[in-house]
Amino acid sequence: MATNSIQLPQRASRAPVLAWIFLDWAASGFSTISITLLVAYFNQIAFADGRWGLPGGVLWAWTLAATMLCSALLSPFLSAWVDRRHMHQRAVIISSVIGAMACIALALQPSTSQLGIITAIIVATVAFDMASIFTASLLPKLAQGRAADTLSSVGFAAGYAGGAIALILATSLIAARESFGLSAAGALRGSFAIMGLWWLIFSLPAACVRMGTASTKSHSGTSTKELLLFLQETLPINQKDRCIPQFGWLLLGAVTILGVVQTAIPQFSNVALETFHLEPPQLVQLVLIVQFIALPGAILIGWLSGVWSRHGAANICLTGWALVLGLAWGIGSVPQLYALAVLLALVLGGIQSVLRAMLAVSAPPGHHAATFGVMQVGTKLMGFIASLIFGWAYMASGIPRAGLVILLVQLILGWWLLTRARTKAITS
Repeated sequence: MATNSIQLPQRASRAPVLAWIFLDWAASGFSTISITLLVAYFNQIAFADGRWGLPGGVLWAWTLAATMLCSALLSPFLSAWVDRRHMHQRAVIISSVIGAMACIALALQPSTSQLGIITAIIVATVAFDMASIFTASLLPKLAQGRAADTLSSVGFAAGYAGGAIALILATSLIAARESFGLSAAGALRGSFAIMGLWWLIFSLPAACVRMGTASTKSHSGTSTKELLLFLQETLPINQKDRCIPQFGWLLLGAVTILGVVQTAIPQFSNVALETFHLEPPQLVQLVLIVQFIALPGAILIGWLSGVWSRHGAANICLTGWALVLGLAWGIGSVPQLYALAVLLALVLGGIQSVLRAMLAVSAPPGHHAATFGVMQVGTKLMGFIASLIFGWAYMASGIPRAGLVILLVQLILGWWLLTRARTKAITS
C-alpha cells in the first residue's frame, strides 16, 4: 500500500536522506543572502551613482540574464554527461564547492572591482543552478511515489530554515561591524564569506554517504546523442507522430512556471529597494518573514500533494502566484508590501516542491539528470528573456515593477501547459 511518509527502517538509510536534505539547507544560504544583502551591495555600493552609465537595477537584471543564459547553455550537456557516467552525487558536491568558492572570491574583492563582482556572481549562481539539478536528480534514488512529495517538501522547508539562519548570521555581522572595525562595504563582503562557508560546510555530509544505487540503464551513445534522443522522445517535433506525450507537456509547463519563479524572486527584492527605498535591514526583515512563513507553507503543500493530488496542490500555488504578480502592480505602501510578502511566502516553496516531485517520479529511467538539466535550460532561457524584458521595461518606463506584467503573462501560459499535461494523463 502506498504511503505518504518517508520510510526509514534502518539507521543506514537515514544518513543519505538527511545528507540530501542538508543539500537544500546548504544552498539556501546563497539563495537568501543573494536576494537581500548581495542585491543591496550591488545596487548601493558597487554600482551606485549610475556607474557604467546605467542604473544599478538595470545592471542587476542583466547580470541575472547573463547567469540564466550561461546556465541554459551548460546544463543540458553537463546533465546528460552526468547521466551517462552515473555521477549525480559527485556532480552535486563539485557544483557546491565551486559555488562556495565563488562566494568567498566575491567576499575577497574590493567594491571597485565591478567586473570581478559580476563574474563571481555569475559563477556562483550557475553553480547554484547546477547543484539544484543534481540534487533533484538524486530524489528518485531516495524516495518513490508519494514519499517523493514528502521528501521534496521537507527539503524545501529545511532550505527555508537554513536560509533564514544563514541570513541572521550575516546580518548580525553587519549590525556588529563597528566592533570588528569594518566599513559597511566590508561587513557586506563578510556576509558573502558566511554565504560561501555555509554552503560548503553543510554540503560535506553528501560526500560521506552513498545516495542510492547507480541506474542500470545503459548509455551507449555520446552525451550529446543521449540528450538528443531524450529530447526526441519527450518533444517529438521532427517525427511523423507529433503528438507530445504527457511528460512533454509537464516539462514545458514546469519550465515556463519556474522561469517566472526564478526571475521574480530576485526582482522582487530589487523592486522593494528601488520603489520603496528600503534600507538593507528592512529588506532582510522582509525576507526573514517570507522564509519563516514559507517553511510551514512548503510542508502544507507537500502534504496536500500527497493526500490529495499534485496538480491540485499546484493549482493552489499558481493561484497565489497570480495574485502576487497582479497585486504587486497596485501596492503603494510598505505595509501593503509586507502583506504581499506574506501571500508570496505561502506559495513560494510549494510550487517548486510540487514540480520537483512531479518531474522526479515521471522522468524516464536513467535520465533523471537530463530531465532536470533540460528543465533548467528551459527555465533559464525563459528567465533570460523575462529578465531582459524586465530590464528594458524598467529603463523605458522608469518604473521598477513594469516588468511584472510580463511575468504574469508567462505564469498563465505555464499554468495552461500544466493543465494540458493533466488532461493528457487523464485521456491516456
